[in-house]
Amino acid sequence: MMPTTTVVLARNTHGFDFDDSKKAELELLLKTKLQGVPNHHLPSLILSDILDQTPRALNIANIPPDIQLQFFLQNRATIDNYAGKAIKDDDKQSFDITRAIWFYRLDEAHQFQRFHDVVRWNTAIYVALLAQHSKVSSNKYSSHSEVRVIHHGHSSKDSYNPRNTKDTYKPLPSAAIRFITQYLTAILEHHNTPTSSFAARESFLRAWNSGPWDLFTVFGGAQKKLMKNAMKVLSKDWEAELAIAKKQMGKERYEREVGKFVGGLIPGRKDQGVGAWERRGEEKARDGDIDMENAAPKDQGEGKESDGNGLLEALLSPYVSHTKHTKKQAEAETRGGMTAVQGTPVIDMRYAITMVQRMKPEDMLPVLIRLFPE
Repeated sequence: MMPTTTVVLARNTHGFDFDDSKKAELELLLKTKLQGVPNHHLPSLILSDILDQTPRALNIANIPPDIQLQFFLQNRATIDNYAGKAIKDDDKQSFDITRAIWFYRLDEAHQFQRFHDVVRWNTAIYVALLAQHSKVSSNKYSSHSEVRVIHHGHSSKDSYNPRNTKDTYKPLPSAAIRFITQYLTAILEHHNTPTSSFAARESFLRAWNSGPWDLFTVFGGAQKKLMKNAMKVLSKDWEAELAIAKKQMGKERYEREVGKFVGGLIPGRKDQGVGAWERRGEEKARDGDIDMENAAPKDQGEGKESDGNGLLEALLSPYVSHTKHTKKQAEAETRGGMTAVQGTPVIDMRYAITMVQRMKPEDMLPVLIRLFPE
């Protein structure tokens, strides 16, 4: 049975004393409060990490300092409101709670890890939209439709025909372009430097929380099928394009300008990316999933000396875990709009999927290189 109340402990001058039964309750409580956080996203934490305030529990490298484990454990009950989904409404959900949901990856759609389909699909849509926007912008000044960093032969059917622009192109407002760019920059930061900087992710979250835009979060059955088929084609096309890019650019330039996108913004084989960021063996096999299990904490010192144990106090904060029934009910209410995220996708879904189907890697790669030079 899941713990529904905090455990009363007797404190002595050296810390906390408890018997095996209370220790088992605490172990279960810790496991319950960490439920929903993906495996490998945090170090494997056990009760002794809490009791001894070990560096691995006090300083989790890929989590911002102000929402570390103590914040998460203390506020898990609040985090679970609205089915643990990120809400664009400060009256319903404080911004720090929203940030915690994003950074601890509790919401499949609202996170920076390219793991779930919805994140991969949003990334693919945004890259395609940026490329289309760039092509149409360049066509205003030239009758030639393609402006590329890498030139190689391809059939005319892959070329964008500017004569069809007025029939197919839907312009995006500049604010939407900024939103898309901020999101992709945040994804890149998470993928390449997840522990050394949070600036891009924090900037995007502020824009997301205060602005009108949201990601594509609801895909119907037919739309899912279309996206899955489009992604299969894109994956093969990207592997081929990346091979050409590497051959033509040379290894050094390729790794500097292109490799950083692989596994973050675009699909590709593992050998087509680069391992220049702080992975230290942290990379997982599926789309660059980050494994923090062996990541060195920022502070390698001994446990924090203080008047109390903040981690333990946070663990003991009141918490009632959701049953499967209540969780499904909360999710249904969220989907039904009772507690829905108030945001609008940058363009309609049909057009977004069409762009993913239509845009080619040879069109998209030059745009990525130009927009994300560092």
